[in-house]
Amino acid sequence: MPINLETIPKTRRLTLIRLGEQFGSQDTLDQANQTLGAYEKHAPPLRMSGFGAKHAAELAGARDGLVEAGVGREAAKGKKKVTGEAYVKAYNQAATARINARTVLAGVKEDLEASGESEEATATVAAALRQTRSAAKKAEPLAQQLALLADTLKHPAVAAMAADQGGPEALVDVQASIPVLRKADQEDVGGRGTPVETETLDLLDGIIVQLVRRARRAALAASKRLGNPAMAEAFKLDKLYRSKGGSGAEDEGGEDEDAEEVKG
Repeated sequence: MPINLETIPKTRRLTLIRLGEQFGSQDTLDQANQTLGAYEKHAPPLRMSGFGAKHAAELAGARDGLVEAGVGREAAKGKKKVTGEAYVKAYNQAATARINARTVLAGVKEDLEASGESEEATATVAAALRQTRSAAKKAEPLAQQLALLADTLKHPAVAAMAADQGGPEALVDVQASIPVLRKADQEDVGGRGTPVETETLDLLDGIIVQLVRRARRAALAASKRLGNPAMAEAFKLDKLYRSKGGSGAEDEGGEDEDAEEVKG
């Protein structure tokens, strides 16, 4: 039975939507099915490590919600959330440019502080780093972060300090990423459903991601406690992360703020 989304508190709802935006609905559906299949075989030890029947029921309800929305059916392509390969590539390239630019600016900030040459430039860099601390999950906010980083790199005192430590190259990468990201985002919108449909799918995806990560953590703990590595293997998040070709992120249950990537 699909989960009742109306009972989810607003704050948690927003958190789950942001999480779900990072994943494709087909991937979360397949991962939910795989995790639920593993749970049927390993329910008792998982309960002792923090993943019980109520969590499995919530996961099944979110999975059923995706199925009811048409995810997985060829006829429902117009409604399902789609993250195209071109968008994924453009987002990830932009995110990489953001990380590098921030790294260069962090070094410049230290150098400016040590030299005492320009308090104004130091404050400018500090503000830019503060405002871009967490990678935006959507294209336009990320593009705006890149624009801020580019403006900061072009500041005369910053540019002079960064001239021989990757500043010019970082600026080129950031400026090149912005139009590519915006173009890919605009073209990708055509494959998505209405805003309401997309938000609902994002919410269901977020619920699933949170729960399969919880099941994975419980399985890792239980497998170590019982000396049963096959249990941990059964709860791998390979379906969830298959668009990345497999990642160690699933073992941690989260992602670093400077290592954001979007998944198809």
